[in-house]
Amino acid sequence: MQTCHRLFFALQPPIAEARRMGLIRDALGGAGTPVANERLHVTLGITNDYAALPHDLAHRARQIGDSIAGDPFALCLDRLSAGARSVALRPSRRPPALTALQKRIDDRMLYWGMRRGDWSFSPHVTLAYREGPVFLEPVAPVAWEAREIVLIHSVVGATRHIELGRWPLVRHQLELF
Repeated sequence: MQTCHRLFFALQPPIAEARRMGLIRDALGGAGTPVANERLHVTLGITNDYAALPHDLAHRARQIGDSIAGDPFALCLDRLSAGARSVALRPSRRPPALTALQKRIDDRMLYWGMRRGDWSFSPHVTLAYREGPVFLEPVAPVAWEAREIVLIHSVVGATRHIELGRWPLVRHQLELF
């Protein structure tokens, strides 16, 4: 397989939650190609694939990251789903803050003509790629507070993720004690 390059904005789980996701993945029996714990994420926006990464695209993506604001929010993945080619963890309910954050990223990517045309947001963490039966079942929840977004340069075909930027989600309202 020839390598190609893409960028994506993502939420990454903390190490402990990524390990819990890995245990769920490993309980599937090893069928298919697992996604390593350090590469588990929820994609918030993604570019097309390129033979070489355009530097202006990476620069623009960093500017988008610089412009994104949002409060931290709880994310709970409590469903295990399988499609024809992958197995993923999904939320049974989409937090409004997740929808708002993703829309802000998507609007900016669309404005700059950066978003992959055939992509639509469906929050999930892919655990493995495989062919098999379709299913949807509840699992013990894996939850964390999303506190930052990350910009990743994915070298597709080399199974490599390179972090290009990280931006905190900062609480904008004063919390009352």
